[in-house]
Amino acid sequence: MGAGPAGLAAALALHEQSTESSPIRVTVLELRPSIQTLGGAVNLTPLAMRYLDALGVGSRLRPLGVKVNYINMFSHRTGSSLGRLWPNVDAIRVLRQNLVEAMVQTARAVPGDRVILRYGAKVTCIEQFGDASGEGAVKIHFTDTATGREETIEGDLIIGCDGIHSFVRSSLVDPDRRKTYSGRATAYGFIPVSKPGDAGIAAADGSPAVSVSTLVTGQLGSLLVTFFEPSLRKLYLATVIARPEKADGPDGKRATGEDKEVVQQDFLRRFRGGKLVGLEEAVKRCEEWMPPQGESTGVAIEDGMLLARVFSRRDTRSVAQMLADYEVLRRPVIKKTYDESMFRWERVGDKSWLGIVVMEWFSMLYIWIMNSWSKDNFGRDVRTLDLPA
Repeated sequence: MGAGPAGLAAALALHEQSTESSPIRVTVLELRPSIQTLGGAVNLTPLAMRYLDALGVGSRLRPLGVKVNYINMFSHRTGSSLGRLWPNVDAIRVLRQNLVEAMVQTARAVPGDRVILRYGAKVTCIEQFGDASGEGAVKIHFTDTATGREETIEGDLIIGCDGIHSFVRSSLVDPDRRKTYSGRATAYGFIPVSKPGDAGIAAADGSPAVSVSTLVTGQLGSLLVTFFEPSLRKLYLATVIARPEKADGPDGKRATGEDKEVVQQDFLRRFRGGKLVGLEEAVKRCEEWMPPQGESTGVAIEDGMLLARVFSRRDTRSVAQMLADYEVLRRPVIKKTYDESMFRWERVGDKSWLGIVVMEWFSMLYIWIMNSWSKDNFGRDVRTLDLPA
């Protein structure tokens, strides 16, 4: 369920495990009537691109994005660079919409009916049969929103890739999970530039502050400013803000009315002043802010690759055994990723003058550590992991 990067990566990766003697058929059910993905410009590391290349997506995607040789980190307070994160890593920054479109094109090119995409499928009920010890099945009831026709589909397994408001999770795993979220989350927007490649933002010494991707660290938060497509004619701006209490609609839609005013004022409060010339003006020019949404594209793609690796043993292990294998292999990685994310998010709030000075020194240390680890981090490959006995 879900035709975003997670669902499409899982579908394509499982297809790669399909053989004539042991075929795998995957049906992807998506609530929206067509490709209408949410999200801004995502950064795809060499690891994510390696997986996408293996799925046949990379060649379609690269011409749509921009190469990121490093992320420059700047101090909002001093207007000077704190260092370069991931130098010579060669990541790709691209619109999430373009990523999903490239994955859909790849899925539709799969011959036969091995990968089926169904848009406008509103799932209403999920039934499970069998027991956790071995064999079983799942039946999904859904409505075709274009025709109003009720349909069912059966299979061995349902994979919930339907986002933070997951119907699968709320139905089968955590029925008490509410579909409202508060606290800090990411908001973003886009602005055109007067000259391609020129962000109009300069460091305190007058040098350009944005070559491709720059992260500005300030007393009241951090702001990502980056190009994301080959023509370099638009900038993508994103920051972490307090989610407006009334912003309970679909994630990723344009902020309007009161929500829009709250987001705009929060941005301006955080990034006015400072020593980076032109930054405040750029923030003011961004008129269409998107409210918060959850997103971790590279992790989601890797999830699908590992799931397919685990299912390579489907002829000798039950679904329950393979899911247990997945849990053993994935849980420690996800816990580590979650802990690192929470560590960064808990430090997003407003800081004192002394606090931001300390944070700037910490940022330089963080850059050094991450650059030291990048080779090992981007060098791993879940397709070659040893599977549990």
